[in-house]
Amino acid sequence: MGVRSAESPGRVLPPMPTLAPRPITARAVMRGEKNAIVKEFDLVPVARADGGVAFTVKRSDLVPGVMAVEVRSPIATAKKDEAGFALSQRGLVFDFNKDSLVWMAHRGWIYMPYYAMKTPRDTFIAIMEGMRFEHDLFLKAENGDYAMYPSWNIAEIGFPPYEDMTVIFYRLPQEADYNEMAKVYRSYKFAHDPAVRTLKERIKERPELQTLADSIALRQSHASKPWDPKNKTDFTPETEPPIRTHRTYDETLSYLKQLKEAGVENVALCVAGWQTGGYDGRCPATFPLEEGPGGEAGIRRLCEGGRALGYIIDGHSNYTDCFTCSPLWDNGNIACLSPKGTREFNGVWSGGKAYNLCLKNAWETFLPGDLEKISKLGFRGCHYVDVFSAVQPYRCCNPQHPANKKEQMLVQIEVAKRCHELFGGFASECCMDHMLGYVDYINYVCAPMRAKRQAKSPKAYAKQVDRFVPFFELAFHDVVLSNPDKITQEVLDQDHNLLLVEYGGRPIFYGIGKGNFNGVVKAWQQFKGLRHLMTEEMVSHREIAPDVVRVDYANGEAIVVNRTAQPFTVDGVMVPVKDFKLLGKR
Repeated sequence: MGVRSAESPGRVLPPMPTLAPRPITARAVMRGEKNAIVKEFDLVPVARADGGVAFTVKRSDLVPGVMAVEVRSPIATAKKDEAGFALSQRGLVFDFNKDSLVWMAHRGWIYMPYYAMKTPRDTFIAIMEGMRFEHDLFLKAENGDYAMYPSWNIAEIGFPPYEDMTVIFYRLPQEADYNEMAKVYRSYKFAHDPAVRTLKERIKERPELQTLADSIALRQSHASKPWDPKNKTDFTPETEPPIRTHRTYDETLSYLKQLKEAGVENVALCVAGWQTGGYDGRCPATFPLEEGPGGEAGIRRLCEGGRALGYIIDGHSNYTDCFTCSPLWDNGNIACLSPKGTREFNGVWSGGKAYNLCLKNAWETFLPGDLEKISKLGFRGCHYVDVFSAVQPYRCCNPQHPANKKEQMLVQIEVAKRCHELFGGFASECCMDHMLGYVDYINYVCAPMRAKRQAKSPKAYAKQVDRFVPFFELAFHDVVLSNPDKITQEVLDQDHNLLLVEYGGRPIFYGIGKGNFNGVVKAWQQFKGLRHLMTEEMVSHREIAPDVVRVDYANGEAIVVNRTAQPFTVDGVMVPVKDFKLLGKR
């Protein structure tokens, strides 16, 4: 049983799994130019009340010339061919099977600041605190000797170090695996972030979230400019490509009516490509609306017509990128600056070269009013801000509006809270876990499964990962609605459909039309029998036979997935070939 939170008596904190209180040691390694060690010393273990052991490098410990700070422990080591694994991110598993390996989780994509290992000597999970967005995570093997550790990039912060750096080790019983590791992270997150609550707890305050949990997700874009990922152009209003209308709002409403007639009871539609410039066209500007798809009147008809069907209709925004062709460009003052004074960019989209938007400046100037104006169009449900929780907060070294990543993080939270007030909820993707208490659904957890499937070179990043487990879902399945991976979206073949089911995912489709209509209906028919599990905690995930997995939920039900070419029987129930069965409560 969990305990009640002192901050919120109605909030249930999950219990910490059983830990193994054995001694742990760790060292700080400070590196300077050309990776040279400039300081190295043992760290003092500090016992935490929850059973963890913390090791801290204080800001005052830093010496001149330090470029990076590593925290290394002998328990985070292994040898080739040893039993066990290393674990990180959404559930990336690395078996100890290589002589040489250099794998790095870049700080820009560390959604959960942890790493874990199981070896013949130790089983643990370690959690990083302090300057959360400033460290990478390394797993290296040299001559078959493995080591795993975080490295804070002091030289690349752009600001003076603003927090101490801590690694907390939670040592687990030797027989534990990724299930217990995930539950430690779950317990830690609930205990340290009062905003994190289960969907069931939030539904008591916002009953409309139950409808969201019961719905399949659709995204429909309506207008955009041509996109050439190789064209790194700073477009102006005079040189930007023409805007094309792909779908009118009335056409989208017609498809929604057809879905209702086909028996699809619950849909959550995210309307995209409606703002000025179409999809990713003149970000971060929203107004004036594009007239091609139907303008403001068309949006209102879609919102009203969709709600009349019992569907959720909400909108898509982008407050992550900014383009030179945007009416809000202001000679580039809205963009983040690097420590060298250059504008930082993240890729090429329909609006051209995409620069990092300074969220602090946006919040202090136009963003609150923009959200207010959008809400008056009729959107209600969970307003979607593109990649908002998929990328780390962008630092800004502009002297007119400087903000380190932690300061930008706090603004992100304010944006999400305002979306709750205006629209009833907030949505994005991937979910950097500082946003867990504010995001109601993410349209995918991550994309390494797709990356591994598409990897061509044996040296590719994805080839270094041996397999995947649902770490994120074991920790947070009942906290945020999600789809497992980019590879489990759209209409699925049965192999990917089984992965969707195994990871407890919510179907999502990028558009609705004649080509995928039947696939959407089929996905709904399957989801209807599983949707009650969307708000349940995923208790355990086990392989009970080769290529047969059992997933247990807190309500006493279980899903058994059979990927083999033979029927499989469990608890007296036969699971067909390449199929699954939902087992009732015992």
